[in-house]
Amino acid sequence: MIGYDRPLKPEWIYKSLQMVEPGRKPEEFYDAYNDIAVELTGKDGRRKTRTVLFRTFIYRFQEVKTRIENNFLIELSKKKDFEYMKPIYLSMFIIDYDILTYFTQMYFKIFDASQQVSSTALTKRMTEAYGDTEIIKRSTRSFLKTLTDFKIIKPRTSTIYDQLPKIAISEDQVADILYLYSIVKGTKQIDLLNIDKSIFAFYNTPNLSEVANKFHIEKWEYINGLNRELIIM
Repeated sequence: MIGYDRPLKPEWIYKSLQMVEPGRKPEEFYDAYNDIAVELTGKDGRRKTRTVLFRTFIYRFQEVKTRIENNFLIELSKKKDFEYMKPIYLSMFIIDYDILTYFTQMYFKIFDASQQVSSTALTKRMTEAYGDTEIIKRSTRSFLKTLTDFKIIKPRTSTIYDQLPKIAISEDQVADILYLYSIVKGTKQIDLLNIDKSIFAFYNTPNLSEVANKFHIEKWEYINGLNRELIIM
C-alpha cells in the first residue's frame, strides 16, 4: 500500500477487533465503530479512519469484503489484553505499508534515542524518496500522530516530538509478530539474518535467535546452521 491515509488510535483497533464477528457483514458494525471513535466529531473523519482500520486489519487477510472472515489478529485480540496487542498492531502497520517501513528506517537513521524527532526532517527525507506529493506528506503526518497515540513519542511543538522510553516486549509478543509477518508476506519461511527489523524498532526486543529457539517445535521449526537462521512455519 502506498498511502497511510488517517491516524488510528490503538484503542479503536482493539475494540473494533474484539467487537467484529466473523460471518457477518462489515456494515453491521459501522454504527458501533462510531461509538468507539468518539474523539472524532465529524462523520467523514469516522468513515475514513474506519476504512483504514478495516482495510488494514480485516480486508488485508481475505479476498472479498462482503463478509468478515476470521483472522489471526481478530482471534488474538479476543484472547489477549490491550497492552499485549499494541506492539503487534504497530508492527502490522510497518509490515503492511511499504511507506511506513521506509518511514521507520529513516526515523532511526536520522534520530538516536537521545534526540528529539523533527517532522520537518522526516518529511524532507520522505519526499526525497517518494516525491513531493500530498499523499506522502499526509502519510508522514498520520503516522507521527499514530506513534503519539501508541505512546512512542510525545509532541512538544507542532513539528518537534520527544521520544518516550522504549517499552520491552515479551518473547510471546515477538513470536506473534513473526507469525503475523509470515501471514502478511505469504511465506512459510523467515530468514532471521535478513528480516527487516523495522517491525520491532520502536520497542526493546528479546534476542530473535533465542525466541526462535524457545518456540522450536511448539510454534515452528528453527534451523540454525552456518550463515543461516531460518524459521519454518
